[in-house]
Amino acid sequence: MALLLVGNGPVLTFTNPPQVFENGAVLIDQATGLITAVGATEDLKKAHPTATFLDAAGKLIMPGLICAHTHFYSMFSRGMPLKDEPGHTFMEVLQRLWWRLDKALEAEDNYLSAAVSVLSAIRCGCTTVIDHHASPSSIKGSLDELARATLAGGIRACLCYEVTDRNGHQGAVDGIDENMRFIRRCATEQNPLLAAAMGLHASFTVTEDTLTATANALRRGAPFPASMGGIHIHVAEDHFDADHCMSEYRESPIQRLMRHGLLGERSLCSHCVHVSAADRALLGQTNTMVVHNPSSNMNNAVGLPAVQEMLSQGILLGLGTDGMSHDMVGEYKSLYLAHKLEHRNPQQMGGTDAAKMLFNNNAQIASRFFGFPIGVLAPGAVGDLVLLDYHNPTQLNPGNFPWHMMFGMSVGDVDTTIVAGKILMQGHRINPAVVQLNEQEIFARCRARCPGVWARF
Repeated sequence: MALLLVGNGPVLTFTNPPQVFENGAVLIDQATGLITAVGATEDLKKAHPTATFLDAAGKLIMPGLICAHTHFYSMFSRGMPLKDEPGHTFMEVLQRLWWRLDKALEAEDNYLSAAVSVLSAIRCGCTTVIDHHASPSSIKGSLDELARATLAGGIRACLCYEVTDRNGHQGAVDGIDENMRFIRRCATEQNPLLAAAMGLHASFTVTEDTLTATANALRRGAPFPASMGGIHIHVAEDHFDADHCMSEYRESPIQRLMRHGLLGERSLCSHCVHVSAADRALLGQTNTMVVHNPSSNMNNAVGLPAVQEMLSQGILLGLGTDGMSHDMVGEYKSLYLAHKLEHRNPQQMGGTDAAKMLFNNNAQIASRFFGFPIGVLAPGAVGDLVLLDYHNPTQLNPGNFPWHMMFGMSVGDVDTTIVAGKILMQGHRINPAVVQLNEQEIFARCRARCPGVWARF
């Protein structure tokens, strides 16, 4: 049995209750990719003398970070010149930027944008991502292209295709088919690095017929009960979504999804900025997951959701980046600060709640999709670790960790990234023996593809 022992540093388990081992170690069975023991370094070294020892050299050892909502395909927007005046409203941003960009993507672009995102995630210590994809001109097989990149990089990824009627009815049908094909692939292969959901864009771009077809497809062919939901969708990111739904259907987007039986413990509603107290009650009653994306919300000037109310109602509220980056340390800081400014209250969004969203809640969200424990350092959980080159100048414990992270850590501290006991990066260097993505080659191919993507845009 091949064992990897990562030790000689403070270990933060993020279990319930949380533990800190001052000079701790994590033992991973590389055959299964699961943690078999967590404890004192010397104790585990004595008990497992043949294990390969990775010396953390005092670095902070904690679970790999998780991004609960992202968009790989946004990579090609970096530095891209717009053909119109930049959008002044949320709908103008969608129409002038994102809906043009996604239509410009071809199969190779899907793969390359995912490959760049995977390499970025590794460098950011982000070991699990939940992606929401769109490429209306290249739907069929698009999720396989993303999976090809995530598997080559060695990270965990839950993938879906964004079903929408904005490009015609056939595009919506093809999107549903692509999701169901990939859901069946994941159920058949049982690869612990892959999971799937049924993607939907948003209520305002999906017709009643398409929502009905989506619900029917999940009931007929999903390997999980229909009562669990199974979708990944943007909800009420801007006022427009809520206003459109009320105008067209006399109900909120949340109520509409509820009517179609699409809420549940495997459903993820991203944003939920403009939802009512009644909507929040439905989210809680159905055990539906919600993901907040503070940097994106600020960038699009759409407002911020009622985070404290959601948490107090027991809603499983996680943290994502909406494709802006894979820097979850930076996103944590945005979360911590944005709500204080929004409410003009320094007591708003305490560090404990922020850390709960990033670590505990994101771990639960990922575990629901994959079906096994992710995001904790405990026997039986996946061996996904990150080592941070952070040396605490004051005492560090589970109670004060959120403020160490807020005021002392940065994404540049990520030294080592490990997934399922495989070392993807060590000493800030991608491990070519494990990661089958050559950074120089991938970036060169992206630059070569860029003129074509921008011309089609």
